[in-house]
Amino acid sequence: MSRDCDEALANLYTYLDAELEEARSEEIKAHIAGCGGCDRPYDFERRLREVIRAKLNEEVPDAMIVRIR
Repeated sequence: MSRDCDEALANLYTYLDAELEEARSEEIKAHIAGCGGCDRPYDFERRLREVIRAKLNEEVPDAMIVRIR
């Protein structure tokens, strides 16, 4: 991996959280789009966040809450 890859992956979470300055975000976006090594971690983390977000919107059955307690 290159230095660009190291930097893109080090900033992956802040990129996905939209917490970077626009110029830096565009740099990382362009790098990920053209890098065969960084696109896989990006896709995994992006999909994981989508699954978590979807699960947070689900109702938890009362029986499960009782079992957890």
